[in-house]
Amino acid sequence: MKKIITISFAALAATSVQAQTTKQIGLMTDYLFRGITQTDNGLAVYGQAVHQVGNAYAAAKFINIEAPENSEGLPVEMDIRFGYDNQFDGFNIDLEVITYNYLVDTKGDETEFKIGTSLTKSLDFAVYRGIKNNTWYPELAYEKFLSNRLYLDATLGYWMPDNSDDSALTARAELGRDFPELGGVDIYAAIDYISDETPFGNAADSDDGNTEFVIGLRKNF
Repeated sequence: MKKIITISFAALAATSVQAQTTKQIGLMTDYLFRGITQTDNGLAVYGQAVHQVGNAYAAAKFINIEAPENSEGLPVEMDIRFGYDNQFDGFNIDLEVITYNYLVDTKGDETEFKIGTSLTKSLDFAVYRGIKNNTWYPELAYEKFLSNRLYLDATLGYWMPDNSDDSALTARAELGRDFPELGGVDIYAAIDYISDETPFGNAADSDDGNTEFVIGLRKNF
């Protein structure tokens, strides 16, 4: 874990002189990762930094998660991302490595590889491959800036674990607004849906879907 942190932040520091840097903090009423709550439907607070040099980028994010009472360590998830958005004549291929590192002993780390492309100016498609949990997750992401400083973000994805009889469709729609009068704070509301809350289970479990409503705010620096 220490090695991952050291390498990741050394890489970020090495590029910070020439990189475009964006820092963000935020909070939300629930941290849902592809339709699955990570905070037991409770409040989540996070901070992240994104550095970009040309088509290359790196990011680090810290966010609280729910952990059993007998857990050792901090109930915190640390995500580290490295990627390169290859630009060609008329199309792009975005390649990325993402590590999900948990600072508590009751949850295992995960590494994902992503390959994606922009289908249109507003629509992206990506496929994520989880290495340790053996999952596939294709996703469509749509982003549209509206009038009056409003914006709409929407995603549609599908959990496909290798070692499970289950799978799950996920969908999220988020409507937000930037408030310059509040120092540039974004306030948003989202509806999040998953067709099976236990996509890593088996055909015999209860395949119950779930819909959650989330309210949050965030600010860039």
